[in-house]
Amino acid sequence: MAFSTTIKRAAVIAASTLALALGVTGTSHALTRDGDDPNASGCSSDAYTAREAHILDRDGRTVIGVVELRYSPSCRTTWVRIQGDQPDLRGYVQRTQDHAVQRCGSSQWSGSLGQYYCYSPMLNDAGYTSYAYGYAVKNGVMSNEAVTTTY
Repeated sequence: MAFSTTIKRAAVIAASTLALALGVTGTSHALTRDGDDPNASGCSSDAYTAREAHILDRDGRTVIGVVELRYSPSCRTTWVRIQGDQPDLRGYVQRTQDHAVQRCGSSQWSGSLGQYYCYSPMLNDAGYTSYAYGYAVKNGVMSNEAVTTTY
């Protein structure tokens, strides 16, 4: 009887070790990424824009930027990236199930993009849905808001 219990425990330990070695722990791995920087963590290397929405100026006719919901399949995380011709971009990514939010940092100029941009830290998206929200401010006046659909 004791021999049987020892074998069962050894099998559970071996299976757990194998799962960790193979990276089967996607959800717990993603949970550790809440609040991490997508670039510094390497998660941005395989990321793509899952959803996007255009930011329109106050008159609603001119596109002045884009709000992107970015997704990393390897890290199973999302974040917001906002790009536009205004130096003051603001926004966030929100997980719909628990309303967790990560906000976009201060805008920076990108010579390669020829635009300003900002991005937020990441949120776990393993088994969840998220959306991105953003806007621009010009001369103290807020543009129209832009919201992506969930992913």
